[in-house]
Amino acid sequence: MAITDDGRVHGRITAAALCWSAVAAGLGLWWVLWPSAYLLGRGDAESPPLAFDIAARPGAIGLLALGGLGVVVALTLRGRRRVETLRRPLLAVTAGYAVLGFVLPGYVAMVVVAYAFAFSLPVVLLAALLARALRLGRAGTSVLVGVPVAAGIGFAAYIVAYKGAYWAVFTVVGGVIWAACTVTAFRTGKRRCAGCGRPGAAWTRPESAARWGRTVTIAAALMPLPYGLARLTWLTPWRIAFPEDAGWGIWITGMLLGCASEGGAILTRGLIRPWGEVWPRWVPVVHGRPIPVAVPTSAALTASAVLTLFTVYVVTEIPQGEGGWLFSLAFIPIGLWGPLLAAAALAYYYRRRGACTHCPQEPATPIGRGASAEVAL
Repeated sequence: MAITDDGRVHGRITAAALCWSAVAAGLGLWWVLWPSAYLLGRGDAESPPLAFDIAARPGAIGLLALGGLGVVVALTLRGRRRVETLRRPLLAVTAGYAVLGFVLPGYVAMVVVAYAFAFSLPVVLLAALLARALRLGRAGTSVLVGVPVAAGIGFAAYIVAYKGAYWAVFTVVGGVIWAACTVTAFRTGKRRCAGCGRPGAAWTRPESAARWGRTVTIAAALMPLPYGLARLTWLTPWRIAFPEDAGWGIWITGMLLGCASEGGAILTRGLIRPWGEVWPRWVPVVHGRPIPVAVPTSAALTASAVLTLFTVYVVTEIPQGEGGWLFSLAFIPIGLWGPLLAAAALAYYYRRRGACTHCPQEPATPIGRGASAEVAL
């Protein structure tokens, strides 16, 4: 039986896609008329393989065309009947826009997230453990943990400003919007609830998601391990992917990135562990409380989108010669981490999601792994 909602979810997403496309078309027109005015930076044409160079006139014209077509597609998506009739062509276009949003800016977005995560995660973890040990309470913990978190966000903003990567931020935001638009268009075309997708296929049921999700999550957690091991070789004379004549700054950065990848592997495993559903004992203030489903799901999907950029980068940067195969063994699994992490996040969501606020569909009973178990890391 088809379930319909009030259309607000799909309407909000298509409105966001319409606004983003209108802004993109406006920027394209601006750069066609005034080629020297780059409101969001010049782009990053040196990042492989499809980085968008808006400094070139064809790039500005292309942005104008993409934005104009996006406006037309977004307006078409506003009608439920049109979506049902033209579902496949519309899905192809919206998915294409989502992919372009992540590919066009090159790998700047990946660098911003990876470096901010690598430099702030160890400090945040130590601050959380210290706050817990000293029993600082809500106020003290907020200060002790909040400072490195704010520093990480500030560091990411600094990289964006230093690189002039406002264009990358804009295109990634567009990719996220169009990805959401693809999902809601698919659900609307199938006459399902745009908010939750019910009634969905059998693999989206909690008991089914628990089965295939475990396999996918374990596979995803294994992907960053070769990268971390490759970084550990920097402690030995047989270093893998270590730039020639690099100084201590490169060495420290590489080691932090390696540690961050191993931390990411642990967090990925949390999608099937009890401490991924209930805050562990060592987490101050909120320990013992259920983790909102949206927190791990959103974080994992965001990380997967950024990691997927690494796939494109690695394929274009594999060195030739003796060290090429070692590079491939260490770095290509990171590229696979992104898609696998996205699948693991979806399994987590389908397994734990509750009632939908947008449709009358009764939810299946969520399957949890740690609600009644003693939580420990």
